Amino acid sequence: MNFQEMRTFYVRQIQDDFLPYWRKFVDTEQGGILNCINNYGDKKLSDHKFTWSQGRWLWILGRIHDLNKRGVFPDVSQKELEQRMAETYRFLTEKSIYGDSVCCYLLTRSGQKLKDERTGRYDASIYADCFALIGMSQYTKTMGMKENVPVVESLYKSIVRRIESNDFLTEPYPIPKGYAVHGIPMILVNTVQEYILMRRRLGLPCEEEVAYVRGKVEFILDRLYDGKGHIREHISDTPDSAGRMLNRHVNPGHTVEDAWFLVEFLRDFGGLEHYLPRICEIVKTTFDLGWDKEFGGLLRFVDRDGGKPAGTLIGTPYETLIEETWDMKLWWPHAEILYIFPLLYSLTGDEGMEQRYEKSRAYVFDTFPNRELGEWVQIRRRNGSPQDKLVALPVKDPFHIMRDFLKIIELCLEQGA
Repeated sequence: MNFQEMRTFYVRQIQDDFLPYWRKFVDTEQGGILNCINNYGDKKLSDHKFTWSQGRWLWILGRIHDLNKRGVFPDVSQKELEQRMAETYRFLTEKSIYGDSVCCYLLTRSGQKLKDERTGRYDASIYADCFALIGMSQYTKTMGMKENVPVVESLYKSIVRRIESNDFLTEPYPIPKGYAVHGIPMILVNTVQEYILMRRRLGLPCEEEVAYVRGKVEFILDRLYDGKGHIREHISDTPDSAGRMLNRHVNPGHTVEDAWFLVEFLRDFGGLEHYLPRICEIVKTTFDLGWDKEFGGLLRFVDRDGGKPAGTLIGTPYETLIEETWDMKLWWPHAEILYIFPLLYSLTGDEGMEQRYEKSRAYVFDTFPNRELGEWVQIRRRNGSPQDKLVALPVKDPFHIMRDFLKIIELCLEQGA
């Protein structure tokens, strides 16, 4: 792999296309970013703000600031980044967090809390809390602001307490009764690692948090792994569940995204040598299973035996999502595959990883970029044409694409590029 060319390409993507696009949606009056935007990217649908996008935006700004200390983005102002980070952090801590360190899922532009229509609660999804923590940890680490630690730590402890006591929601897709899901340990690996990195940068102890994440890593790689190269998204031990769609389906994008979470944790805190062969097998098997042999690109959901997800239904919103969107091509899995293969190639030298990266890169940059606006048309039909259809929420988010581009740039720097 030519890491020098790779670095140059992705720096330009962020500096020349993505940051100029997202500056148009920065809320300089109230803080944070406006994220209810149509799929094409040229029309704001609402002034409402989803908390998880605010946390994600804060993480992006912090990571760019870190790289800018090394001269990576010469045309990006550190002063502007610091101002936007401060505004977004303030919006999150003053408007979203309430009560016993809980995040409100959805707010108005000014920060008024909105109840979720289905549940009648403000805290409709623990994922909102996790992404707020990711952003707040990154900002605190970037700026060395020890004075932020009590607020960030309180949110971390609240997340862990609620998850371990099973007192949380995951709207708009509640966890079916009797099931454990991949999404919760997966988000915890990434979220708590960001919190650990903050603590480590500030010279604070983190042994307890590392042990907590290691338990989630082992649950994913030992319990959710099916022994055949797949991570199961839903598991239930009841005898009648084996033939259900929930048990049979595979989410290729989720698996690939989690793979680099797992690699980064094990690399930084020990255990990668033991699990790397299994992770490589999972990534290769899942990517090849999910790759659309007719049109190219990664299918959103597939059956564990390939093709359209099959099996009996129990009537959950998530099953409806699988049935209605299984063959769509979404932006975020295609951002994730751009990072995982260079990462695994750097660790293994496996030419198969390089080949899959080149295959992915050709498809992604032929399909997703919006040449007019400088971002991506994020939702595509199976044949790659744009589709003006919601897949979960009315949100365009500044996270997955830039996060993976930033990760690639960091990897290139590690490789001496």
